[in-house]
Amino acid sequence: MAALDLTLSPAQNEIVLAPNSTYTQAYDISNNSSESVLLTSLVSSWIPANNRGNIIYLQDNDPTIQFSLSNSDLKLNQDFVLAPGQKRQLVLKIKNLNSDENDHFYTFFIQQKPLNPSLTDKQNLAKIGSHLLISSSNQSNSPTALKFTNLRLSPKFKDIFLPLKINGEIFNDAPHYSLINGQITVYYHHQNIKQLTLFPYTVLPQNSRLLECLDSNNEATICQLPAPLWPGEYQIKFSLNQNGSSQDYNQTFYVLPYSFIALILFIFLLLFLTLKNKQSISSNKI
Repeated sequence: MAALDLTLSPAQNEIVLAPNSTYTQAYDISNNSSESVLLTSLVSSWIPANNRGNIIYLQDNDPTIQFSLSNSDLKLNQDFVLAPGQKRQLVLKIKNLNSDENDHFYTFFIQQKPLNPSLTDKQNLAKIGSHLLISSSNQSNSPTALKFTNLRLSPKFKDIFLPLKINGEIFNDAPHYSLINGQITVYYHHQNIKQLTLFPYTVLPQNSRLLECLDSNNEATICQLPAPLWPGEYQIKFSLNQNGSSQDYNQTFYVLPYSFIALILFIFLLLFLTLKNKQSISSNKI
């Protein structure tokens, strides 16, 4: 059996949906394999599990958000076949029956089913999905309330040849999800020597995401300053851009020449022991 090769786009949708209104989203499903596949579509709700972006799927969906397919020949949970190289568009209809303003999180799944039920154990069945973040709100641009928490510099007193790791979280105190837009700026003698861009995670309401930065490939990486750094006092500014302004948090760290001090002490110790040994030999000869 050929390996499953399906694509589903878009991979994620963030929707602001007014109470008692309807929204439609088109999805493109492509079968890139050399065999026909039997598929079905479904929607599952989830909640965040931790500050790393993991999620937990729930058994039942919230009845105040209703889903259906607008395709004339297909319904949700109904099987359909995609031939090799075939592409099909499914149009998901979302109806918001909420009267309150809150957020709901779902995944629109395309799940493979066995073409031959008698060979189920020998087939590698798979499922791909696209996340749906739905804000039930009358405002298209809700105020954000992101803030830094648990900020830690490791180590705060560092050697010139050690990188400085920046740890922390960003907490969303607003009733709706928000996108991170911020920077970390490092100053030495009041001059800007380094700026890191925070990775633009979407932070769900009343939840946190770990602080990470953008690397050269636009991927998430640990926020850190590479060695070496000149000895002295440094200021570090954490900035979040939201609601038309910037919220800043400042910390200080110090770079000290520990390795040079240790090297000099080691050299003096060697010299001291060498001289002491020579003096001991001279006294024994006398």
